[in-house]
Amino acid sequence: MKSSWVHLCTALCFTILSGCVSTGLLTTTAGVGATTGDVPVVANSFADIPIAPSDFVDVQRSLLLNTGEQWIGRAVLKSSQALSEAFDYYQANMSQYGWIAITSVQANISVLTFEKGQRVATIHIEPNTLLGSVISITVTPRKTSR
Repeated sequence: MKSSWVHLCTALCFTILSGCVSTGLLTTTAGVGATTGDVPVVANSFADIPIAPSDFVDVQRSLLLNTGEQWIGRAVLKSSQALSEAFDYYQANMSQYGWIAITSVQANISVLTFEKGQRVATIHIEPNTLLGSVISITVTPRKTSR
């Protein structure tokens, strides 16, 4: 009887943990906009934003219109960096891609805003459930003033 409870608890824990893992949804940033089997590779799709080498693009939650340096949409990244590290990473690296900082707020959920030409990028960083952070980068055309 005790043995079946141990097996049941082990199976339940395994089922819960395996539900947290999503295979095939994430791609590394190490490809060139092609597909490999069933897993799309979106390396240069978001060409003018920095993406840390250890970060993965969550393809199901991302939306890409156009590619290269004129893309607009949303890139959702799963990062191994803690929230404060990811905040520092984007604050330090966006200027290398031509983005100019407008404003930033570092908190439990951090937000950074940048501009480049006629586009605005908003970076939303929140802690991931277990480790690292989730980074959502939304790039939109700038609203023209009247």
